[in-house]
Amino acid sequence: MHYAAMLFEDKAINFHLVYVHKASAFTSADLMTTGNANLYASIVKTPKEDLEDLAQDLQTEYNNPKHTYNVHIDYDVFTDAINQFVVLNGIQLIIMGTNGVTGADEVVFGSHTLNVIRKVSCPTLIIPNGFKFVQPKSILLPLDEKDQLNQQRLNQIFNLVSKEASHFHVLRITETAEDDTTDINTLKSLLKSGNYKYHHVINVPMDKVVDTYMQTNTIDLEVFIIQKTNFLERLFMGSPITKHSKIASVPLYILHD
Repeated sequence: MHYAAMLFEDKAINFHLVYVHKASAFTSADLMTTGNANLYASIVKTPKEDLEDLAQDLQTEYNNPKHTYNVHIDYDVFTDAINQFVVLNGIQLIIMGTNGVTGADEVVFGSHTLNVIRKVSCPTLIIPNGFKFVQPKSILLPLDEKDQLNQQRLNQIFNLVSKEASHFHVLRITETAEDDTTDINTLKSLLKSGNYKYHHVINVPMDKVVDTYMQTNTIDLEVFIIQKTNFLERLFMGSPITKHSKIASVPLYILHD
């Protein structure tokens, strides 16, 4: 939330802080033995008060009249609650945090984050825990063979970053040699010549390309286009990128086709 408050400092934003209580948190026995007052405090009152305190702290710290903070409590399956909230409230962006690489298997993203990426078709911004805000000016955009580079896609990125002040690192990664004409023409028409670098990498796994590029270039924001589940599995679970801490070191912007 601190990252978001600073990223959107100059924009009028309506923030919704949402707490989703696990549907399986209480058994039937709990519901029968717990008093109504205690049950209400556990499910609604305490988390709502915590969210209200957070909203007040953010409003006080940043004192931004362009920002409003709303708090919501839901009691449902996590992704079901988020999907419903997105539809009912016209949400344009989901913001989540991640603790980075944790555990014996070095899992980069928690189950909630992965499930939102998989099951919620809304742009999602994932912020690493403890990341110190810097205005994103160096943007990495890896593309596989099916990802389209067009004005609509770039406009989604421009919603977060400055078109004029940002530098884009575009990596087209394919199994075989392909014509770059469409990509180059799109970049020339939408960006200044000095605002981007374009590389076409052939027959190298995407995780290895991203890993190497992140280690050899300063990147402030990564953008990934999610085509379908098998692409997500290949990128985040079925490849060494799950053990790649660099992907958890800068904010990640997920877009869906």
